[in-house]
Amino acid sequence: MRRAIRSPPTLLRTYGRMEERRVPFELPDDFEPADPVVPRDSSTVIVLRDDDGPLEVFMLERHIKSDFAGGAYVFPGGTLDATDRDPALAGLVDGWEDLAAGTGEDPDLVRALAVCAIRETFEEAGILLARHDDGTPVRLGDPAWAERRRAVAAREMTPATLAQDTGIRYAADLLRFWQRWITPVFAPRRYDTRFFVALMPSGQAPLHDDVETTASTWVRPSDAIARGRSGELVIIFPTRKTLESLAGLDTTASVFDAAAGRPTTPILPRFVVEHGEGHVYLPGDPNPHEP
Repeated sequence: MRRAIRSPPTLLRTYGRMEERRVPFELPDDFEPADPVVPRDSSTVIVLRDDDGPLEVFMLERHIKSDFAGGAYVFPGGTLDATDRDPALAGLVDGWEDLAAGTGEDPDLVRALAVCAIRETFEEAGILLARHDDGTPVRLGDPAWAERRRAVAAREMTPATLAQDTGIRYAADLLRFWQRWITPVFAPRRYDTRFFVALMPSGQAPLHDDVETTASTWVRPSDAIARGRSGELVIIFPTRKTLESLAGLDTTASVFDAAAGRPTTPILPRFVVEHGEGHVYLPGDPNPHEP
């Protein structure tokens, strides 16, 4: 049965732009488009720290004019770029084979996803998960790294070129798979996003890029959820659920231990309109969730 409703702003905020607007539309209870948009492979990194006390995650505020989740607080990440697939990277990335074995996905794709995760975290957050050829961690104090960050973000320098020019190796072994979300079928922009967890490297200071992201903060997962519910922060549904998945984990070590047993099955939310209100259902969960 089709029901004509006006979409509450929260539905629009869940997967897309953040404008406060209400759009009349009709949805069948079992709505699925005939030709859903193919999701784009993407990576997101939940950067963790617990040096100064309770577990915290690093979050960025996306620019309000962003095509996706503008104004929302998110983890650094983005879509797979063609340069992330460069075969030359096979010898410049540590630990991608083990990472691939843990996800059960195509190894070459996982290597590209790991490079994407590292590249996007460098671009958006100024955090570089890498080490020098001699095994020492990369420090970003030299001003030349700021220019390299800008060049990578502007696609003037590829990940392979950055590694070759600076003598670094990308540290995919610092990543652990956490979960995988696929944007619902009705969305005009869809992403197949793998979430990874990683420890904040010592000797680096994260900072938003002031281009794609306009603010940043370290925050306890429970505090981020509370601030999202109060309206202080805009947090979209998959980000909120990812924060909730960290509940009860108070140290970075406990997160990494939990990552070893995390399921790799994709999470594909389903929207259902019930009595004029939109609800989200997750696979295997009969209970509705707030958008």
